[in-house]
Amino acid sequence: MNTNSFTRIIISCLIGAASCGSAMAQKLASGAVAIDSLHTYVEGNRVDVAFSLNLNNLKLKSEQQLVFTPMLAADGDTIALSPIIINGRSKQIRMERSGELASGAMGSQQPLVVVRKNGTRQSVSYAQSVTRKRPFESDCLSLLTSQDICGCGDRENLDNLHLATIDNIGAWMPALTFVKPFAEARKQRAEKGEAYLSFRVNKTNIVVDLFENARELAKITNTIDLVRNDKNVEINGINIHGYASPEGPYANNERLARERAAALKNYVAQLYPIDAKLFSSDYTPEDWDGFRRKVQQSKLANKDEILKISDSSLAPDDKDKRIRQLYPQDYAVIMKDIYPRLRHSDYTVSYTVRPFSVEEAKQILRTRPQQLSLLEMYLVAQTMEAGSPEFNEVFDIAVRMFPADPTANLNAACADLQKGDIASAEKHLEKAGNSAEALNARGALAVLKKDYQSARRLFLEAAAAGSEDAKANAERIANTK
Repeated sequence: MNTNSFTRIIISCLIGAASCGSAMAQKLASGAVAIDSLHTYVEGNRVDVAFSLNLNNLKLKSEQQLVFTPMLAADGDTIALSPIIINGRSKQIRMERSGELASGAMGSQQPLVVVRKNGTRQSVSYAQSVTRKRPFESDCLSLLTSQDICGCGDRENLDNLHLATIDNIGAWMPALTFVKPFAEARKQRAEKGEAYLSFRVNKTNIVVDLFENARELAKITNTIDLVRNDKNVEINGINIHGYASPEGPYANNERLARERAAALKNYVAQLYPIDAKLFSSDYTPEDWDGFRRKVQQSKLANKDEILKISDSSLAPDDKDKRIRQLYPQDYAVIMKDIYPRLRHSDYTVSYTVRPFSVEEAKQILRTRPQQLSLLEMYLVAQTMEAGSPEFNEVFDIAVRMFPADPTANLNAACADLQKGDIASAEKHLEKAGNSAEALNARGALAVLKKDYQSARRLFLEAAAAGSEDAKANAERIANTK
């Protein structure tokens, strides 16, 4: 680190220290010794401390000694730095003669030793770094000192004197706001799937034992049974949507899609003692949207040209004809691998879910989380320790169940930020909307990325929009560079 950058960071740290707590007056030895130019810097597992002791007002007897021992209080620990010994002239001579000042004679913390020259302007520069194995986790550290004013091991005060509060902005987690979702007036859910039934050429009746039809029909009935047998739900609709592939005349494909969907609806309806009004059918004559998706995923030689034809304003029959004429080899692959997959019947079983108590919701969360509302999941999370793996998991499940919901994404982002997962937080914040809480969370993300300028701007915007957490966050980093 060069000197200029060190100075810049140190100054910002001292200015920002006021937001961590007030420092006591920096006067020692009953006011005879003052601390000037106190500089501190924190990075990871290292703390740098530098200051000057102003001895101008200190009168020390020739045999007298002052001992100051700076200490760093952090994360519940107190780490002693090298002591500062200020000797009168005779005391200094005696220590030199006895060998007390020899290197290593005073232990591992070799002191800074100074001889006071009474009546003169005198300043002592002190600088030391403290490094430990693990990073400093507290966002505010304390610089203390003990003082022995007689050189006999007694302190002037029983308590250590507080010199400064050190701002460890790198360990700071801004305040985040988890938002309570609105209650769903009606929990409407659906189970969906695709069935690929085979029909005889130009026919629309259901033949159960034709090719794989029995298996495909079972997919539909299994889904209906899953919902129908769940005591927590009530079916309010079963829809069959039929699709035909683009080969052949459009008018005939329209008839086949319509009549086959209706036939499948009627077949399924007669299997259940359910009100016939709950069954419905729709159709799409030719599945050009599905065609586009499958061509994009294919390795067709002329894929881009075929997609242009598919997206053109040509009539459906003309699109199919042009592809067949211009790209016969690709068309053979389309007939074999793509068109058969466009003849499908989508089924949707719609249902409503009853409300759950918090205790019930805890169980449902593990088995059928899609039946819970965002509010029910939020209330489950409130029974857990904030920031715990279980707490964070609830919001992860919530955003998977409601991937486009701004509140679900915001709460998931807050959980990500607390874990320090920047990539996941960024992804969720893209869908979190622009509420005051979302702006505050984006400010927190900027803090984790050490972009304090953007963080301040976002916190101020969020505070203006009504976020108290953002207001406190903005004050916390008001002067951080």
